[in-house]
Amino acid sequence: MRLSSHGYAALTTAVALGLLGLVTNAPVVWALMAAVTAMLLLAAVWVAALPTAIGSQSLSPAAVEVGQPAASIVTVRNTGTRRTVPLAVTNRIGSTTLQALADPPPPGGASVVRMPLPTDRRGLYQVGPIEVGATDPFGLASRATHRAASLLLTVHPRIHAMGVLPTGLRRELEGVGSRPQEGGIVFHSLREYEPGDDLRLIHWRSVAKTGELVVRRNVVTTEPRLMIVLDTRASSYDDRDAFEGAVEIAASLTQAGCDSHYPLSFRTTGGILAEASPGGEGRAEIMQLLAQIQPSASDPGLVSILSMADRTDGVSVGLVTGRPDATATDGITRARARFDAITVLQVGTSHRPLPIDGAITLFGPTGEEVAAQWRRRFG
Repeated sequence: MRLSSHGYAALTTAVALGLLGLVTNAPVVWALMAAVTAMLLLAAVWVAALPTAIGSQSLSPAAVEVGQPAASIVTVRNTGTRRTVPLAVTNRIGSTTLQALADPPPPGGASVVRMPLPTDRRGLYQVGPIEVGATDPFGLASRATHRAASLLLTVHPRIHAMGVLPTGLRRELEGVGSRPQEGGIVFHSLREYEPGDDLRLIHWRSVAKTGELVVRRNVVTTEPRLMIVLDTRASSYDDRDAFEGAVEIAASLTQAGCDSHYPLSFRTTGGILAEASPGGEGRAEIMQLLAQIQPSASDPGLVSILSMADRTDGVSVGLVTGRPDATATDGITRARARFDAITVLQVGTSHRPLPIDGAITLFGPTGEEVAAQWRRRFG
């Protein structure tokens, strides 16, 4: 049991009246002290006699985009044999305290209260622990009857409508171009046997059906691969809002690439690396990273792009940044020849688009405006 602010005020008043009574010995002072003391004792007995109620919570949903609704669904169950009073539910998300009043649950029954959660900033947030309690009719004392464990709410960055990154290759069925190079490991079709063909390529099942000697035609694929690089150097951005816009663009490009079933890697200039397969494995990991990623003053910035170029054909890169310095610009220019295509997307208000030969450059004050420019340019 604990006293409320009103309860502490009443206790202070009772003590003061007692001291005044010792000095004056006035009956009215003693009567007032007795009345206040009786209220405190009644409040203590009231909350001590309340039936025990337990609470549990679930998140609906457990992961949302910035600005989308989310709530903690708290179920309060009365484990006693008597009806209880309305119960106070206290919850926490980050440094914010949430409070609600649950209807009195009947004996053995439960009541449910929905507590909306703030989702105006991306991040991983601990929701809880929740606390279920009751107070006396005077509001002097309360008793917490149960505490439930915390849950994790993930607030992802806002996703804008954007297409997949421009690539230097034309994508076709199974990643095979119109003139595929033979000799790879990917099966493309069957063809008639020709003298000199590797006997290990004979497709014996077809031979058994048709009586004609055919071999497997294996080709080298030209499946484009995407790389999304987010500049996490703090000095590359005008302010916090500019960085948040860059995170939104990186998330939007990742979403578009995964939706189009491209093999994709996500990197930051600070050294974070995660990959998603054409089947979508790894997408959730990248989005979880984007929910919590932060800029750093010690980050090397886009100068690190040179170390990310593995000299493998078929990689198209999207660089998401703000206001990189001249060293970073030079690094991007030198790395250009190592990629099939480079697209630079800048978020900010105090600078101009980077002049990089052979690269597509988009620029806007917010992530939403950069995405709008993308749609106007690429449809």
